[in-house]
Amino acid sequence: MWVAVGGRGTLYGAVVGAVLVNYAKTYFTVAWPEAWLYALGTLFVVVTLFLPKGIVGILQRFRRSES
Repeated sequence: MWVAVGGRGTLYGAVVGAVLVNYAKTYFTVAWPEAWLYALGTLFVVVTLFLPKGIVGILQRFRRSES
């Protein structure tokens, strides 16, 4: 899950994904403990469908378009 969120194929993607997923887990388990698994499932579906290269992929695409 961490690598899928952050970005496949890069070390940065795994680090970004780990930080974001762990932060979300901490937040949701305190704020809405019964909703954490739903949030995780939704995040997985959204990343799989709309962000196949993860967050790092979006940043790389944005960076290329600026050049």
